[in-house]
Amino acid sequence: MAQKKPRVVIAVPLATPWIYWRTVAAILELKKPDQVDLMVFQGALVDRARNHLIKQMLCHPMKATHILFLDYDILPPPDTLTKLLTAQKPLITGLYRKRLPPYEFMAFTKKSSGKYEPLSLKPGQTSPLPIDVAGAGCLLIERNVLEKIPSPWFTSEWRGEGHLSEDFSFCEKAREAGFPLFVDPTVRPVHLETVGIGTEPGGGVQFEPMD
Repeated sequence: MAQKKPRVVIAVPLATPWIYWRTVAAILELKKPDQVDLMVFQGALVDRARNHLIKQMLCHPMKATHILFLDYDILPPPDTLTKLLTAQKPLITGLYRKRLPPYEFMAFTKKSSGKYEPLSLKPGQTSPLPIDVAGAGCLLIERNVLEKIPSPWFTSEWRGEGHLSEDFSFCEKAREAGFPLFVDPTVRPVHLETVGIGTEPGGGVQFEPMD
């Protein structure tokens, strides 16, 4: 049976009316399927912006099959969307780092203690890896995931152990609904700061000067 061609909404949530010009350029340079649309929404809170974009995606006339979240400070490589779609996972993220020291990966696994620890990437790993939670800065989500999880999808929460970000809470909801999360270690966006924080071929931190 032939696989249906993907129809993708690229969604950029903004908490403020500001975005890196390099992010805009990178989005324009992405390799894209024939049917794709770009949506940008500024909300007072990023979880509100993400939820609004999902609602718009679900009622989009092209009946989008996926939504790709790209944050305002993420610089995706041109083949990001192609690789994430090829993996055919319900939820899959690119591998990017926090902007601030110790620059850990924004992809985490849950330990027996219940705490989340950053992914430890081994040299030579190229296949998608299962993880438990991730940042939503470069996250591809299949439509059926969003149709199964009730709204609001992204919620910032306070728990006994502290604050849970909106992207972590979404990943937990997805896992509880039966949708595993993966990270593609070959998709390596740069997290923009005064300098770009990237990942070198061997897996170490790489600094890239910004214009």
